[in-house]
Amino acid sequence: MPDLLQLAWTFCWLACLAIGGGLGVLPEMQRQVVTVHGWVTAREFVDGYTLSQLTPGPNILITVFVGYRVSGIPGAVVAGVATFLPTSILTAVVAGRWTVLRERPWARAAEQALTPLGLGLMAAGVYTLARGAINDAATAAIAVAAAAILAATPLPPILVVLAGGLVGWLLGL
Repeated sequence: MPDLLQLAWTFCWLACLAIGGGLGVLPEMQRQVVTVHGWVTAREFVDGYTLSQLTPGPNILITVFVGYRVSGIPGAVVAGVATFLPTSILTAVVAGRWTVLRERPWARAAEQALTPLGLGLMAAGVYTLARGAINDAATAAIAVAAAAILAATPLPPILVVLAGGLVGWLLGL
């Protein structure tokens, strides 16, 4: 039971920090679940994030993966509820009032300030994932090739991720 409570608290406060989406909170999430609590290894975290990217829905579904690793199905349910319920309630409360408040100068300033903050947090998330996933010349080459393909073509990212995974698997990475 203490693991479930710790799991719920950890993902609840992390979700409340997820400005710009799940990627924005990824560095702190990785620190919490790998370094602080030891619930998963750094490699499992990257693999779990990759799996969460393949599922429909938000990429923060990695919390469900971590919860499952901690306590099976109950852990997955607790992690998912702790991640999505508080922020959903907060969104519902704020959204109902935001249309009235958004034209006020302080609200416009807050929206403008959140854009670079979200971008910076997302960049930190990409860095965290890259640091855990790119560990030799072959994985670096796959990452560079994937980035180049995504930048140069209109291919859906899921196809590029699957192709990169296949190449990595074929190379035994």
